[in-house]
Amino acid sequence: MSVEALPLEGTLLRNCVLHQPRHVLFPAASQFSPGFGEANWRAAIRASNEHLIPRVLTLGFQAFRAGQLGDPAMYLQAVLSSLQLQATELAEDREVAAVVLQLGLAEALPAALLAQLLDAVPQHLRTVARPQVEVRLDAGSGIAPAKLREIGCTRLNVIDRAGAQGPELLAQGQRAGFTACYYQLRVPASDDIGFLPRLHAVLASAPERILLPSPCVSADSPSADYWWQAWADVRAAGYLPLGGDHYQRADGTLPARRGDGARHCDLAGVPRRDRSDFIGIGLGACSQIGDVISRQESDMARWQSRLQAGHSGVVAGLIFSEQERLTDEVVQSIACDHALDVAAFEWRNGLPFAECFAEALTGLPALIDQGLVNWDGQQLQLQPEGQLLWRMIAACFRTTTADA
Repeated sequence: MSVEALPLEGTLLRNCVLHQPRHVLFPAASQFSPGFGEANWRAAIRASNEHLIPRVLTLGFQAFRAGQLGDPAMYLQAVLSSLQLQATELAEDREVAAVVLQLGLAEALPAALLAQLLDAVPQHLRTVARPQVEVRLDAGSGIAPAKLREIGCTRLNVIDRAGAQGPELLAQGQRAGFTACYYQLRVPASDDIGFLPRLHAVLASAPERILLPSPCVSADSPSADYWWQAWADVRAAGYLPLGGDHYQRADGTLPARRGDGARHCDLAGVPRRDRSDFIGIGLGACSQIGDVISRQESDMARWQSRLQAGHSGVVAGLIFSEQERLTDEVVQSIACDHALDVAAFEWRNGLPFAECFAEALTGLPALIDQGLVNWDGQQLQLQPEGQLLWRMIAACFRTTTADA
C-alpha cells in the first residue's frame, strides 16, 4: 500500500516515525555519571576478562569533529596510544571479531593512515581469522571505495545524503570487491525530492543490507511520508528485517529470532548474533563492557594529556543496576529479534516477568489495538509496522528513555 492510499488511522500511525524516542537501546550520554573514571573502567575490564562469554570484541574507531584538529597524523598517534592502553588491560585470549570505522574517519584520515590503524590492530590484540572491517562513508565524501578495499576494509556502508550520488558510490563499492555492501538512509527532509529516486536506484543495485533511518539524527523538516514509503519499498523489494534498523536481502542467511536475549545490538547499531564487548576509541567514543558503559574525553588536548599519563581517557560512564540490566535484556530482544520470549527471560533470570515489568505491561493494550504487536502473555511479536516503530515499543520497558 502506498502512503497516499493509507486511511486516516494509517496516516496518524505513519506520523509516529517522527516521534520515536532517540535513546532506547542505550542511555543518552547526558545520563552518564562524571564520577565514573579510570578506576571504574579498569575494574570493568578486569571483571569482563574473567567471564567465559563473551570473549570476542568489537572495536569502534571514532572520528574527530570538523574543526577539532588540523593534523590527522597527530590524531592517529593518539588513537594508537589509546588502542595500546586498552590492549594492555584486556586478557590475552580476547579476540577482535569486528572493526567499525565510524562515519567521518575515512574522510579525516588519508588512506595511508587508515592502513596504519588497521595494521596496528593485530599487533596489539588477537583477532579471529577474518575479522569484519566495516567502513562508513558519507555519500558526498568523494572517496573512492576501491582505495578503502585495498587497505583491508571488507564491508562498505554508504550513508545517504541529499544531493549526493550515493547509489553510484554504492555501485563503485560493489565493483571493488567488498564482501558486503550496505546503504544507510538518513531521516528524509520534506524538500528532498530525490530521496525516493535514490532509494530506488539503490534497490536496483541490490546491496546486502539497507538500513532505515535512525531518529538519532533528524532533518530540519522531516517527512513522514518519505520515511514510511521507504520502508514499504524496501519490504516490497524482498528485504527482511534483521534487527534494529537493518534489513537484509532475502537470499542472505537470517539468524533465528526467538526473542530469547541471545542476540545483541552494539553501540554501533549493528545487530550481532552474540553479545560482544564494544571498545570505542577516539574523541568522545563510547564503550560497553558487560553491564558498564563509558565515554572518552571529547577535547583533544585533554585526551592527549590523559593518554600521556597512561590513562584511557574515560571521563564518564554508568554501571547498570539489576533492574537496568533486566531492562537492557528485554529492550535488546525487542530491537534485535522484534520479539520477546517470557519463558526464556524467566529461566535465565529466575524472576517473574510480570512483576519486573508490571508498569510497562500496562502500555501494551494500546500497541495491540494499533496492530503493532501480538501479545499472549508469553510471547511478544512485533507486527510489520511495529518492526518499523520498534523504538516506541521498546521504550515501554525503559522508563528512563530520553528524547534527545
